[in-house]
Amino acid sequence: MKNAGFTLVELLVALVLIAVMSALALPALGEMADRQRRLDAAQQLASGIRTARTEAIMRNQIVTIHGIDDDWSNGWRIILDADGKGPDDDDRVLIERATSGKTRVVGNQKVKNHIRFNGLGEVMGAANGTLFVCLKDQPVSHYQVVLALTGRVRIRNQEQPEALCG
Repeated sequence: MKNAGFTLVELLVALVLIAVMSALALPALGEMADRQRRLDAAQQLASGIRTARTEAIMRNQIVTIHGIDDDWSNGWRIILDADGKGPDDDDRVLIERATSGKTRVVGNQKVKNHIRFNGLGEVMGAANGTLFVCLKDQPVSHYQVVLALTGRVRIRNQEQPEALCG
């Protein structure tokens, strides 16, 4: 009479196959998670810039969005910029979005620290510029948040070398 079931050898072979397949799939899964994290950072930043512009128009006042601790990677803060001189202790915080800092985000010279909008929704200080969402450990940007002088924001999905990321 034959017993139904698996032998020890059959179970070990199945475990080895599962381990090999997991080892092959894990790097691809990690890259997919990093790619999604970068896309999310770009979308959240673009949304924040649009919100800052909308707040400036609705309030007819200067509104500034700036990186937390002067670093866009840590998140951003939208403030009512009463004196128009940029972030300081007297400004009222409207919205704050802190992030984990796992995704590196840097701006070119014009938007390195902050972006200001006047009551008409225009970018102040001729500060059109680009914020780069960087690849981990590489001087490459895959997503760029592009700001026009008119205040229009768009996300460009183009892998390009970027020295600021390095």
